[in-house]
Amino acid sequence: MTRFISDVMLGSLARWLRIMGFDTIYFRDIDDNELIKIARQQDRTLLTRDTGIARRKQLQQLILIHSNNTSEQVKEVLSALKIMDRPFPRLSPRCPICNGELAAAERKTVAGLVPEYVFLNAASFFTCRECGKVYWYGSHKKSIDSKLKQIIGEK
Repeated sequence: MTRFISDVMLGSLARWLRIMGFDTIYFRDIDDNELIKIARQQDRTLLTRDTGIARRKQLQQLILIHSNNTSEQVKEVLSALKIMDRPFPRLSPRCPICNGELAAAERKTVAGLVPEYVFLNAASFFTCRECGKVYWYGSHKKSIDSKLKQIIGEK
């Protein structure tokens, strides 16, 4: 599966790609040359809105993003990957904060780390293997799923 690195202008896009399960690294403050260096070293596709970076011939794997709208940006990436024309692959979500992989967590291990109501009512929990943040399926999952279906054109 394609791995990405996003430039500083595409933080929201990086977050949504992580939620969708794409390995996407993002730095709030990084020099263009360092961004290109990391993309090459780690074999990542660079996502950028910077036409100056896009004009450089240093990268084979680059997607120039045109839209200011995050949903449209996601569509641009999926179209470039030719995913919009076929069933969307179901990937395991990644941590939207740090890009770490999420792993199922036993209820007892998250006691005291989530609000009591969540602890008593959530069916399952996940933790980020990198930053330790705890996730669960809450009311926000419906809105995320709805937005993703809207983006990828599913009914």
